[in-house]
Order: sequence, then C-alpha cells, then structure tokens
Amino acid sequence: MNVENLIKEEARHLKNSRRTIEIAPDISEKHINTIQKKYGATLRESIAKQILVMSYTGTGFFFLTGDTFYFDNFLQGGLQQVPFTEIKAIKAESGGVFSPDKIYFKTMNKEYVLDGCIDGINLSTISSVFNRIIEFTQNQTDVVFTTSNQGVLSSQLPEEIKLLYLQILCNYVYLNDEMIDANEYNAITKISVRMEINGDTRAILRKYMNDFSNRIKTGYLLSSLKKNTENQTGYWDAVKYCLMQDVLYIHTIQTPGRRWEEDGFIGSLMEHCLLNREQITTMEKAVLLNISMQSKDADMGKLKDSWGKFIKSIKDTSGYVPTLYLFCSGSIYGLKSYEGFFEKDETSQNAINKKRELILQEVISNNQKAVNILIGDMNYLADRLEKALQEGDKIQQEYSAIKLLLKRIKSTNGIVKQEEECVKLISNS
Repeated sequence: MNVENLIKEEARHLKNSRRTIEIAPDISEKHINTIQKKYGATLRESIAKQILVMSYTGTGFFFLTGDTFYFDNFLQGGLQQVPFTEIKAIKAESGGVFSPDKIYFKTMNKEYVLDGCIDGINLSTISSVFNRIIEFTQNQTDVVFTTSNQGVLSSQLPEEIKLLYLQILCNYVYLNDEMIDANEYNAITKISVRMEINGDTRAILRKYMNDFSNRIKTGYLLSSLKKNTENQTGYWDAVKYCLMQDVLYIHTIQTPGRRWEEDGFIGSLMEHCLLNREQITTMEKAVLLNISMQSKDADMGKLKDSWGKFIKSIKDTSGYVPTLYLFCSGSIYGLKSYEGFFEKDETSQNAINKKRELILQEVISNNQKAVNILIGDMNYLADRLEKALQEGDKIQQEYSAIKLLLKRIKSTNGIVKQEEECVKLISNS
C-alpha cells in the first residue's frame, strides 16, 4: 500500500470541512510561494512539487507529502515536521465556541499539539487516515512511504510510460476496423508531438501504428502502466486523466454525436482508472471546448467565459477533474497555449487576440513537427515496400497492404498541410 494513494483517496472527503482544503495539483501557487519564502531554509527545494494536501488560513497551515506532516499553529510557532513513521498514536478533540479543534500526535519522545493549523477540519476523516498509517507501520505491512512530484504533464512522463499510453490509443483506434485511417493517424501523431516523445519511442510507435498483427493486448498495456506508476502517484494522475481525455478526443473525431456511454472501451477504461461517469462527462465537455478554440470563427472572449463557468461548476462535485488536465489533454495542442488565459485583462480585444495568437502559433508549430514525423513514417514504409518488392510474389499481400498504409499517410500529410494553411489564413486575417 502506497501512503500517497491513501492520502489522495481520502483527501476528497476533507472537502466537506469548514476549513478550506486544497488537493494536488490544484494547490494555490500563492500559498506555496508564501511557505517557501517564510520557511525555505528548513524545507528541501523539491517539496513544493510533492505536496498532496494543503490548508492555509490566518489561523495556521498544514500540508502533507507522502511521508511527512508539516504544520505551523497560528503562523507563530515555526514550521514543525512529523514523519509518519514516528507517529505512534493520534487523538482528536472538537473545539468550542472560543477554542479551536485539536489533534495530538504522540511519538516515542514527544507529543505534538495541532490546533490553529487544523481548526475546522473534518476530524473524523483526518483521524481515520492517520490511524491507518499507524496501523500499517505497527503491523510492518508492505506500506511504502514515498514522495513523488504532483501536477505532472503527459509530456513530462518517462518514455516507457508515454509509449504504453500511445499504444493504448492505437488499440482504441484499431477496434474500429483494424486500421488507423488518415484522421486517426493525424490525431495520434499530433498527440505524440504534444507529449514530446523522443526518436527511439517514435520508431517503436511507428511500427506499432503500421502493423496490426503485432498489437499488444490493452489489458497487458494497462497493467504495465499501473506497475510503472505504482509509487509515482503524480504519474498515475497524468496517465488516467490525460489518457481518458485523449480517448474521448479520438472518440469525438471518429463518431461525432455518438454518446460516450455507447462505447465499451471508454467504459472499461473508466473502471480501470477508477474514474466515475460524472468525470467522463466533464472531460467530454472539455474536449468540445478545446476543439471550439481551434475554430476559424472562435470567439475567444465567450470561450474564456465558458471555460471559467465550466471550471467553477465542477468544483467540489463528483465530476471534478483537476483543471491542469482539462487543458493539457483532449486536444492536439498543449498547456503552453493557455498561459495567461484566465488572467484579468485591462483591455480586452487586444488581450483576447493575443491569447488566440498563442494557440495558433502552437498549432502551427505542432503541425510542422507532425509533418517531419510523417516524412519519417513515409520513409519507413518506403523501405518496407522496397524489401517486399525484392522478395517477389510471395510477399504480394504485404506489398498491397503497405501501399495502402503509404497512401493513408500521404493523405494524413495532406490533412496536416491543409490545417496549417487554414491556421495561417486565420492568423493573417
């Protein structure tokens, strides 16, 4: 059992506290900067990326990583740290009208009193979490105290995880007719560009995208993903949210208007990723908003307003998905396009046009990268075609199949170039 998983699973129940609770990756950058400025000398530099849960108010603050509880009562006592392995017992006391709630951590040599930093929290939930941690430690089970970076983008995943991720997208497309058509090839290629895969990964993916007979079962790929992320909860968050939203994006371009509930693959992936129906609906709406932002007649002012209302509507609901993942997946461009998207504008049309220009620039850049990849894919298939010709009639079937694959990639290349011309026209208009 990984304690990071336990904390993140239970953290959502803390949301019904009187006290404001922030959960990674949606933790206030302002609060993190304040803590680093005030306590930087006693905190390791990487700690900001490893925070799982935080609560910061005028009465004090606390935050948890995968192995330690950090707190400061009333912002006056200095930062204190309690490693989970040292906690032997916990006791909680509800406060009164003029007295704060309290939690007592007992260690081998000391008792820590938490009051201002936790006043208003759901005492039952937080006590349950720490009692389970104490139980794991005392029983010497296979509990793992690890820390990992949170708020990881799909482009920041290790290459082996990126490959598994993209192979699952290929399998989803293969379900339709055992072939990746031009539009689907375009989508997966653009997603691989957004994920910034390296040349070695692309070489393996290229073969996978052009040879259905060597397809790996999706169940095996998902199991491998789980294994590669079991002690890296930040990686798993990126995988489960981004992969699902990218599948929904492909579902949308494959079968416009078809409800996701009618797609068995999406339902199975939802269960494997421990997501719920409301979250899938949230991600589907994000996909449609992302697509709308590329439209020739997109009204960025209205879209900005729509995004803002949409994100506010899912806060603290069963359909909640971290904002970060709504933006960095489910489309063919990445998070860079959204920099400053929600900043308050002093003036408007110029600011809105500037934001739109950022998106168009990234689309153009990604299109060019996709063209370069497709040229490599065509060269790969041309080499296969030449080898098939050299082997004569016995490979006639493979020869015909490769010709079809090559024709499809040429069509994909045409689609990308048309998109690029369209974007340039929009940009110049």
